[in-house]
Amino acid sequence: MKFKATLKIAVSLIITMYWKACMASNKIAVSVDPPTNLQILDPGYLGHLHITWQPPASLENVKNCSVRFQLQYFSTSEGRWVTIRTKNFNYSAQFDLGKEVQVKIQTLLRGQCSNGTDVLSLPAEKTVLPSRNGSSESKIKDFRCIFYYREYMECTWVKGNEVQPQSEYFLFYWHNGMDQAMECPKYIKSNGFNVGCNFSSKELVEFAEFNICVNGSSAKSPMRAAYFTLKPQNLVKPAALEILNLTATDNEKILLEWTPPTGKIPKHCLEYEVQYGREDREWMNHIIKETTFAIVSIDQSEKHCFRLRSRMNMFCADSEVWSDWSNIQCFPGVMKEKDTASEAVLFSVLAATTIVLFTVFLCLLIRKRMFKPKGIKDISLLGVESSQN
Repeated sequence: MKFKATLKIAVSLIITMYWKACMASNKIAVSVDPPTNLQILDPGYLGHLHITWQPPASLENVKNCSVRFQLQYFSTSEGRWVTIRTKNFNYSAQFDLGKEVQVKIQTLLRGQCSNGTDVLSLPAEKTVLPSRNGSSESKIKDFRCIFYYREYMECTWVKGNEVQPQSEYFLFYWHNGMDQAMECPKYIKSNGFNVGCNFSSKELVEFAEFNICVNGSSAKSPMRAAYFTLKPQNLVKPAALEILNLTATDNEKILLEWTPPTGKIPKHCLEYEVQYGREDREWMNHIIKETTFAIVSIDQSEKHCFRLRSRMNMFCADSEVWSDWSNIQCFPGVMKEKDTASEAVLFSVLAATTIVLFTVFLCLLIRKRMFKPKGIKDISLLGVESSQN
């Protein structure tokens, strides 16, 4: 009996070892080819490119496995590789056409044919180099866009360092929903040349990529194009605020009140920064969502000054664009006793000095009349006598 039990154990161990060896050999044997015909297509959307590929022909013989593709592309805006897994044979992504476009694609198998593990092929790679037409110093600089009050957007720029006097710049834009890129609807000009573009709200789409290209023309040499991708909701600048009321209460409080800025910005999308201080002391900042603000435990004999501004909050946009500061408004306060006493002393000194000077002047005038030499008549009297004669 002991012999049979020992034999069964030995057979079980051999079978287990053989099964593991088979599994290991199967894992090593499973492989997959990379996708084919990788292409990067530019439909003319100023950086919004289409990536396409085809599955490898060897997948026709693979059964009991799911097939996906692992796409990687380098995002210049984020400074990192972005990874996407998809069953499709195409993908669209945003790129800066002023820089290299780098794409990798791999086939990904998983299922019974790969023993439940992910099997990746070697990558197929594609790189598109940017256009180098024109000097890099001919590109525009200091490009900036502001979406004022959510009503209109202005984009402005400064001409490049190496630009001929009669050279001109042109702006083109595209966003989702447009069939093709369009030229600026209304240029902003300075000395007859384009220095910016004005967009109305109907030409903008929020929460979507807004692509811009500014290129140029010159009679003597080509000019380098500049590319930008924006999200208008992150560029909203609210109108300046106006302080409506600034009052002091009996319980040593100063209450500040205002209304939301004018424009098309929803009230729930705003946050406010209140800046306040006393006399010559440093400003203090406070960010709130309400349209009232109070400071407590104050000395109402001091002057308290306030100003405020607003911006889109984090629930509606990723914005760092603040409105302009409101005018500074101060609560006058009561004059301090020491200041009142000082002013009283100064006033008394000035009054006394004035009286003394007037008295001295009057004495000198009387003395002059009393001790005037004989034979010399007063000018006014001479005038009267001559007129009588």
